[in-house]
Amino acid sequence: MSRAPQRGFLRDGMIYFKEDFEKLYKQGYGEIVGNELEIHPLEAVYLVWNQRVEVLDDRGNPLSLESLLGMILRDQGNFLKYIVYSDLRRRNRVVAYERATEFLRLYPKGASIGEASAKQLVLPLSEDQPVPHSYLLDSLEKAVRLRKELILAVVDDEMNVTYYTAEKFIPRPIKGDLSDIPHRSGVLIGDRVLVFENPGELHAKGFWGHPIGIAKPEPFKLYDSPLQLSLVEAIYLVSKGKMEVRDPGGNFLGIEELRRRFSQVRENSSIKERVHSYWRDLGYIPKAGSKYGVDYIVYEKGPGLEHAPYLCIAGPLDGSIKPVDLIRAGRLATSVRKELVVSLVSGEGVLNYKVSWFKP
Repeated sequence: MSRAPQRGFLRDGMIYFKEDFEKLYKQGYGEIVGNELEIHPLEAVYLVWNQRVEVLDDRGNPLSLESLLGMILRDQGNFLKYIVYSDLRRRNRVVAYERATEFLRLYPKGASIGEASAKQLVLPLSEDQPVPHSYLLDSLEKAVRLRKELILAVVDDEMNVTYYTAEKFIPRPIKGDLSDIPHRSGVLIGDRVLVFENPGELHAKGFWGHPIGIAKPEPFKLYDSPLQLSLVEAIYLVSKGKMEVRDPGGNFLGIEELRRRFSQVRENSSIKERVHSYWRDLGYIPKAGSKYGVDYIVYEKGPGLEHAPYLCIAGPLDGSIKPVDLIRAGRLATSVRKELVVSLVSGEGVLNYKVSWFKP
């Protein structure tokens, strides 16, 4: 014989249980206030949906599920929270509603309230609603201060939820020395710079560019084929005094003119240049990442020596990103065993966070 639902009473916008509420509390529902268990309508909706409780109004009449949903739908953020909250509950996870923050608290598998502390904070996000990078970094800071891991819960139009961990990331510097890189002259053709004279050594010492006609260049091999460099690579070498670039007519092109040309062929060119320089200055080798839907594939040793450990999205700190773009890039990064790094330009510096797929 099934047990009758517990009765809670609506008062001042919250639902109160006066007795036999210990099990609900240990499962992460509500907060004990005085001698009662106080539950938020968001939590009550899930319990009513699963026929575990019944909520009565001040006249003793049962409140419908529609009425309770109406209470949380006044706040769009709460409804997004509810989708994630109910998804985690259906996965048999103990999750607690955070009333004063944008987070949900996720407890270890099999844990009860009072037996273990929450290890993760879950941040609900709408798939197509752009999120400021600064908001994500602020959320990361809050999680770090509380010694929790941040989980991004992205809700799509079908109310499916995809989860990713997010963490701050500081790449370790790799010994990088430009002293042995030879100085070369290049010709700007379209959005590429071609090196015709003694091109092999430039590629062999730092994986600059790509020898034309060679599908998969061997590391450190000296090729006689003309070398094709991306414009951002050429700009970096010019900035370091390792290259000069001319147009097909022989006219010298200074770095500002090269940057102007770069801005004509690439969106957010200054951001992409800054992020490219950031990784190169640390000793890494960033290469074009368009085949993965990102800005850069980032190598530690170089193509042909390893599988690149990182995919990188470049952006400004004061910009935003659609969570669906994080999902696409993050899913691909996971499938090719790479980590997704978002590199954000802030003044003269670059801040990073990593995103990885997570199964609750």
